[in-house]
Amino acid sequence: MSRQTRLKRHCGGFTLVELGIVVAVLLVLAVGVGYFFGVGGQSRNAALLAFQRTLGDAALRMNANTNCIPRQVRGLFDNAANQAANTFCGIEVPVGTWKQPYMQPTDFNAGGDAVVNNIMSGVVVSIQREAGGIGQRYFTRSAGVPNAQILEMLQECNGNNDTTVGFDRFRCRGAPGGGAAATGTFDMLFHSAQG
Repeated sequence: MSRQTRLKRHCGGFTLVELGIVVAVLLVLAVGVGYFFGVGGQSRNAALLAFQRTLGDAALRMNANTNCIPRQVRGLFDNAANQAANTFCGIEVPVGTWKQPYMQPTDFNAGGDAVVNNIMSGVVVSIQREAGGIGQRYFTRSAGVPNAQILEMLQECNGNNDTTVGFDRFRCRGAPGGGAAATGTFDMLFHSAQG
């Protein structure tokens, strides 16, 4: 091959592999920049929904073993937290019935509720109970959720972002807040028990 042919061939542009690598690098950079500038809201919403689902599932597993649901998230991975005042059944959970940590340890506040700053800054997730239907409803509550995220999470969970609906019709409900903070609560039902 002559020198002139080699030069023409070499100066002809990028190969398909080189172009593929450049595109891949640009995609990785775009995703990173988007996350850095807060475009990752959908990811945070999905992560918070998944955490609330996981928390509800863990509480149900504990209930299957102990016949009790904890008032504190901490009680799902530390049985020492399950004193009578910290359970919805009103009794201390015996060591023999508490079979395992029901979820991975997480950061918690003084009240034993989960602090999920790694998902959404300032959000605290708790286990709640209220009267409803012919018994009690147990749900996870995220407090301090930005109003825009509440509406997006309702859309994801219920298929609409109506804040006037409750657990009678849907699994999730939301209560946007007012004022300068513009944060509210997002609830996800995980269990209904009779009487």
